Amino acid sequence: MLNMIAQEEASNEEKAKIALMEAAVADVTSQFSSAKNLKKAALDSAIASIKGGAGGGDPVKDAFIKFFQAKATEAGTSSDDSEEKAQRAALIAKLNGVAKNEGFFFHFDESGKPGMKV
Repeated sequence: MLNMIAQEEASNEEKAKIALMEAAVADVTSQFSSAKNLKKAALDSAIASIKGGAGGGDPVKDAFIKFFQAKATEAGTSSDDSEEKAQRAALIAKLNGVAKNEGFFFHFDESGKPGMKV
């Protein structure tokens, strides 16, 4: 049962990472697709890097950093926990299904606390 909880949490974490990276790639791609100065800065930085120079910084890396900083700020100020509640409810439903199939003498309530089954 504990392994199942750990696997479910790892799966949810991985899904969140993938979604965040897809959003970051889409955002940075749209920035560079629409702004010629960003394209030029990225090209100049790449050329300078190939030549062995300092290049002054990586605009692509800076765009990703800016995106993740904005997401972190947004997450820190957000009070929407509906996704976490939905994931918790799905996990509790799976655990109750396993407990029922295995003939355990307990079940989990909506808060996740185990209770004796009579």
